[in-house]
Amino acid sequence: MKKLLCTVAASLVAGLVVVAPSTPAEARGSMNIRVGTFNVLTVSMDTTDGNRRPWRDRRGTIIRQVLDERLDVLGAQEINQGKYFRARLVDGITQMTDLRNGLNKAGGTYALTNTAGFNCVDPSTNYKCTYRYRAASGDNRILYNTSKLRLVRQGTYKYRNQGSTFTSYLPWATFRTRATGYEFTFASTHLTTTSDSLRRAQWSELIKKMTYLRDHYARPVMVVGDFNAQKFSKIAEIYLPAMRRAGFGDVTGQQAYESRITRPRAQRRINGFINSWNRMDRNVKNYSYYDDRTRMGNTIDYIFASNALAVPEYKLCLNYGSDLQVNGVMPSDHNMLRATITLG
Repeated sequence: MKKLLCTVAASLVAGLVVVAPSTPAEARGSMNIRVGTFNVLTVSMDTTDGNRRPWRDRRGTIIRQVLDERLDVLGAQEINQGKYFRARLVDGITQMTDLRNGLNKAGGTYALTNTAGFNCVDPSTNYKCTYRYRAASGDNRILYNTSKLRLVRQGTYKYRNQGSTFTSYLPWATFRTRATGYEFTFASTHLTTTSDSLRRAQWSELIKKMTYLRDHYARPVMVVGDFNAQKFSKIAEIYLPAMRRAGFGDVTGQQAYESRITRPRAQRRINGFINSWNRMDRNVKNYSYYDDRTRMGNTIDYIFASNALAVPEYKLCLNYGSDLQVNGVMPSDHNMLRATITLG
């Protein structure tokens, strides 16, 4: 016990929070896990404008989508971590706890890897903040299904290169599957909107950090998020192959400047023809290849995973009818992405 306490203390000093011993149980066979990424649109920007609705109205759709897809781990972006907007919430002090509580009251068993709002002595507020590292990661958070996964360790990386619109982080966590003992490291990000040059710098930092985590812990990695870079861009031309060369490529196998996937990685694509950014437009025709569904939509949200991992299925999650009109309340200006990934 003394040795374990010393290890935990040393890890905290190194900017890492250890939650459970990291030695995996004996693993047998392979298993699938479902990972997702969803920019849920911050409560701080609540408004009613066209198809856009405030968080209270959108929350139920987001909860249903996560539960319907039976996600094991979710990277959520723009999920506000502060108490300032509490009056706009349903069942939580912050938007991130409001979503967690809503998922669990609807039948889920989800937890946040980190509930600290800020890296301050008082983690609930950044007012007169005295800095203390708590692995807080702004409004970019990770939720996981506690009935299927156990949290082993978690931390966050703050990019050295920052834009002016929001602070960008790379929160990460290592999970162990309860059924088999397999472990993997999962990370989520939201790259800056400020400029391409800063976005490139952050993406380069991400590759370096994920490579370190993979090599240091000798576990496969997955990284998801809103990269604010569509594939018909110079930045995608650079970084989609860079991710693959680093060892963790896009789960669909898409390439820059190409709407067709010549070397598909996901064995099955559902709604792959639709873009991930919907601009709160109810007409799916305006952001998809609806007339040729063999083509891959233009995403700014991505799911990457270690190249050796099989990907049985990829899905863009959107409830729409045969008329290609979105049903019900639109949950966000982004569509949730989900991938089924095989461990073992």
